[in-house]
Amino acid sequence: MVSQGSITAMIVQVILGIVISLSLLIYYRRTLKISYRAVGVGILIFIVFSQLLEQVLHAYMFSGNQTTEAWLKNPWMAAVYGGLAAGIFENGGRWLGFSFLLKKRQERKDGIAVGIGHGGIEVLIISVGMGILGIVLATMINAGTFEQAFGAAAPSEQIALFQGLKDRMIHTPQSEYWLGAFERIPAIFIQIALSLTVLYGIRTRKAVYLLYAVLIHALIDFFAGLYQAKMLPLWAIECIVWVWGLGAVIVIVRSKKWFAK
Repeated sequence: MVSQGSITAMIVQVILGIVISLSLLIYYRRTLKISYRAVGVGILIFIVFSQLLEQVLHAYMFSGNQTTEAWLKNPWMAAVYGGLAAGIFENGGRWLGFSFLLKKRQERKDGIAVGIGHGGIEVLIISVGMGILGIVLATMINAGTFEQAFGAAAPSEQIALFQGLKDRMIHTPQSEYWLGAFERIPAIFIQIALSLTVLYGIRTRKAVYLLYAVLIHALIDFFAGLYQAKMLPLWAIECIVWVWGLGAVIVIVRSKKWFAK
């Protein structure tokens, strides 16, 4: 059975994801009068560049090309590739969004708005969505109805996949669920800071700031890739994300001076 503590952590993950996203939106709407249009552009950028275009590239690199598929079996190569792909697509998307969709909205508050939209929808899709799915599956496992979800007539490969998922949910330490529940807090601030960095590059006409955003994003996702390859423990990744999250808060605060100039 999945422990009650693990299920509680998933519930907290869902609640935090919703509360953090809405709280930032409401706070900056009231204090800076951020534009819903800019928030919407941030959402659009994440969906189009991260969830669509980047996934098309992944499909080609991991299974559509035999050469790259062989290269990416190396966990170090996969982590470098995954980090760079995320950094290029998401921050390239920001650059295009600011340049073409927000030509008349390039103030600091617009960078924050795009970051909230980008990071907020990421939280809702990844943290809240996965949390809800986890709660449903855990409830089914504990009720003994999990196997009924795919039926006896399902292919053996599908049965093995479901069984592996069930085993992971049961045997994953409760502490990992709790670490995952709080991960999105620093992540959304990182997305805001990256959006401000890209926008500052556009305002100053210095493309090097886009490069900074790409490399920082790639570095963070590189470590996440090593965790997925089971080369780093979850707690180490969470420490890295929180350190970058604190750095992001500093960037957000200091950006007042950047844009004042």
